[in-house]
Amino acid sequence: MFRMLHVGLDDTDSERGMCTTYLGAVLMQRLGGVAEVAEARLVRLNPNIKYKTRGNAAVALRLITSRPEVVKSITLRTVEELADMRSPSTAPGVVFWQGEVPESFREFYRRCLHGVVGIGEAEEVLHRHGGEYVKFKLGRGIVGALAAIGAELRERTYEYIAYRSPERWGTPRRVCTESVRRMNRLTYPLTFNNLDEEGRVLITPHTPCPVLFGIRGVSEQVVREAAGMVVALEPVVLHAVYVSNQATDAHLREVGRIAEVEPLSSVVLLGRVASEPRVIEGGHVFFRLRDEHGDEITCAAFEPTKGFRRVVRALLPGDLVRVYGGVNERMQVNLEKIEVIELITRREVNPRCGRCGRRMKSAGRGQGYRCRRCGTRAERRVSEPVERTIEERVYQVPPGAMRHLARPLVLGEPAIPESFL
Repeated sequence: MFRMLHVGLDDTDSERGMCTTYLGAVLMQRLGGVAEVAEARLVRLNPNIKYKTRGNAAVALRLITSRPEVVKSITLRTVEELADMRSPSTAPGVVFWQGEVPESFREFYRRCLHGVVGIGEAEEVLHRHGGEYVKFKLGRGIVGALAAIGAELRERTYEYIAYRSPERWGTPRRVCTESVRRMNRLTYPLTFNNLDEEGRVLITPHTPCPVLFGIRGVSEQVVREAAGMVVALEPVVLHAVYVSNQATDAHLREVGRIAEVEPLSSVVLLGRVASEPRVIEGGHVFFRLRDEHGDEITCAAFEPTKGFRRVVRALLPGDLVRVYGGVNERMQVNLEKIEVIELITRREVNPRCGRCGRRMKSAGRGQGYRCRRCGTRAERRVSEPVERTIEERVYQVPPGAMRHLARPLVLGEPAIPESFL
């Protein structure tokens, strides 16, 4: 009798190497004669979690099989063989579930997407439903494994991942740059984040993991055809296509007021710029945002966001904006996008001296303004027009600084052609 079996995997990699998607791809290959893969999922979770290695990703496979016990045995042997057990930070977890996915699994996924969830919470959900799980070492991976099984992928993208041979792990990747640029010209925006603003290749990671390159797009057909355009200058020993919540903004949640913002969440906030943007050493830019209730929070654009910082520097107190980003433990919003809704066109400034043209300085509380050079006085500030260098629209950090879950602005609702070829 054939049944639906869900297998969730997480926390098998480390900063030294390995990749949970590679383990999933190997597992799919090994299950070829035992189970049919109905869907392979690459699920990104809360990007602000400190336990994550890189993109906080978990993998889930939906399998159709008449031999679930054999599948479980092969899965556990594969994890034992390939997970980086030597790393003190790696704590793999595997979850097995047969049949329809309960609503409480979906709710668990949402909690893992927006907040911080512990191992005990995953165990409580699994015990309540009779779910089966296996912990290796601390077993923190059961959190992501369960979330990946429960993930709601109403909005979805796809990623084609090509893997290199083990003897090449940790060495420079060899992919023809011009072929990637050609692929991007032919497929963008149905594939996206292939190149940065300066044309550098982004599809090849810089970590010692098994991935040679990964292409993200709006359908399985699109990413497969795009991958066929890329010329690899070293052997591709394995590949897989995952459906994903990447590039969907699934991590963002609109918060009504700043006082309700929680650390390590990802938020959308509406407010007015409350301070002149300031630039600190390293090129990072900060400003204060104030909501209609008078509460304030700091927003930041860091150096890796490159040209996006020019937009932030051009803001002025009084501008109405909507900010999108992750909140760190210091309650600071690290910007991913900013929607400029209303730009001020005039602002109050100190009056100019009628003799020398310099700005007057305050003469003290209640004393008006005085030119320190000429001694002329004025009673109050004046309103002057201000020239703006930005527009009322949405701005986003460049692809090289974009989080996996962040939705590129180019992704509207594109019509997917039958073929590029």
